[in-house]
Amino acid sequence: MNRNRLKLFACLSMLIDHVGLVLFPDIEAFRLIGRLAMPIFAFFIGEGCLHTRNRKAYFLRVFILGIVCQAVYIAEAVINGGNGFYLNILLTFSVAIPLCYLFIYIEKRLKAEGKDNLALIGFAVLFAFAFLAERGVTALCDTAFGIELTFDYGFAGICLPMFALLGKDKRNRMLFFTYGLLFFCAANYGDNYIWTISTLLSLILLWLYNGKGGEKNLKYFFYAFYPLHLVVIYGIDMLI
Repeated sequence: MNRNRLKLFACLSMLIDHVGLVLFPDIEAFRLIGRLAMPIFAFFIGEGCLHTRNRKAYFLRVFILGIVCQAVYIAEAVINGGNGFYLNILLTFSVAIPLCYLFIYIEKRLKAEGKDNLALIGFAVLFAFAFLAERGVTALCDTAFGIELTFDYGFAGICLPMFALLGKDKRNRMLFFTYGLLFFCAANYGDNYIWTISTLLSLILLWLYNGKGGEKNLKYFFYAFYPLHLVVIYGIDMLI
């Protein structure tokens, strides 16, 4: 499977997830199907950091789009009394992207010095830094402003894209990403084995990835899909 097909599948999975979350909260099947989306998007965020030509533009696209999408959540919170400070997945990825860039930089420097075997130590340091940063930001917002700020999927969600950078070939990269996804499931779902199994099924699709982008450039479609589908779903919810 190429990148376009995997991302289209992830978009469909995410759409079903959000339809279930907003319109059919009592039907768990919608949410289980939706568990397939996040690992696929996280994997391609990591790959995007590795291959993008303009790192600043890549980060800004994700971050600005995350701000736009957050406005939808804030509007919903004002109308229905929800939590507008539950940060959407694009803002989680906006924290992950600089960490991915930093790891790529550290790995290149170590390789240039003939110490590329120490890359995992650098990864562990960034892993710990991500944990402290996420906990520090949320604690600061709670203490100083009384705001319960929550990153979508938390610390594990921030770190998951970085696992897509580890390994020197496809097999090793997928093995490391599998380990990362196991950690992600343990951190987010605990003993909810049904959600864990649903999430891990995404690995079947990712292992089929052929490393190719696809015949058409759908980059801007994928960027537009996230905010547009949220507007439509929450709009329908308000109407009914």
